[in-house]
Amino acid sequence: MGVNPIRSGYLVIIAFVIFLSALFYFIDEIYIERVVIEKVEFQIERGENLSSVIARLEDAGLVRNKFLVRLYTFFSGSDLVKPGRYSIGPKYSVKDIFTNFIEGSDVEMRIFEGWTTKDIALVLEEKGVIKSGREFLKLSKSFDNSSGRYDFLAKYKEMDLEGYLFPDTYRFQRGSEVLVVETMLDNFNKKVYFRYPKSPEELKNILIMASMLEREVQTEEDMRLVSGILWKRFESEIGLQVDATLVYVKCVLMIDPDKTDPTCRQINNGDKNLDSLYNTYLYKGLLPGAISNPSLKAINAAMNPVESEYWYYLSARDDGRTIFSKTLDEHNQNRVIYR
Repeated sequence: MGVNPIRSGYLVIIAFVIFLSALFYFIDEIYIERVVIEKVEFQIERGENLSSVIARLEDAGLVRNKFLVRLYTFFSGSDLVKPGRYSIGPKYSVKDIFTNFIEGSDVEMRIFEGWTTKDIALVLEEKGVIKSGREFLKLSKSFDNSSGRYDFLAKYKEMDLEGYLFPDTYRFQRGSEVLVVETMLDNFNKKVYFRYPKSPEELKNILIMASMLEREVQTEEDMRLVSGILWKRFESEIGLQVDATLVYVKCVLMIDPDKTDPTCRQINNGDKNLDSLYNTYLYKGLLPGAISNPSLKAINAAMNPVESEYWYYLSARDDGRTIFSKTLDEHNQNRVIYR
């Protein structure tokens, strides 16, 4: 009795459909991103075997099919997980989880007050948190908030995040530039915006001022005095004349993103003619954006300026303390004494 060709054709189709269904299910389980409401802290103990790790991931609701996950780790060579503490989420895939497990635990590091986005990018790459500082910088300089995910940002498709990458101690998950940026923005939302729920434009101006105070002045008391001087000069339509803005032009805007040059911090009179909207000697008013990522101390000073009779200030060369002047003549005398 011969084989029924029609029946054989149906069997082939059914087998193909089953294969495609299994493939799509595997792709969905391993590669498709999911979302958790809050990050999940996951600890792999020293000596713990892979089966135990996968079982605990399933118990935590992070994987759905232990068999497929075990199959993936076997064929991808992702079974050599390293002990340590890991953060999973808010977006993740099974592939992301095990990539992190292989590379090692999350990196705890401090982002210092007054660092620029470029400073942060270079250190993140150096510490192995991200693969490309250039990509991080590109993402941070053209962040897409057109969906309005972050209320404190304007709804722009290309938003510069300088000023919004809040300085703090973080535990970063390795590998994803996007995840690092979102972690820092989430922290800004919690530490700054929750405390100061301003409109995006008002908050941006506050951060611009705070970013200058952070790079110019040491103590919060002096920051508030300088804040009063700069806001007064702004309202009087007098140039702010902040040296730190020239440093930003020379060290960030005029240098390759992958490079640093310590000499760029040395300011001379010729630098005051650099044609950049960030040059507060050449252009009046506030800057187009922040020149650093300021601390809560500087943000508070920008919002709470102290009125005084002073119109000028400078930092003493020997100890960095702030010297205030009421007149230009007095300021010029102080330059001779303290500079």
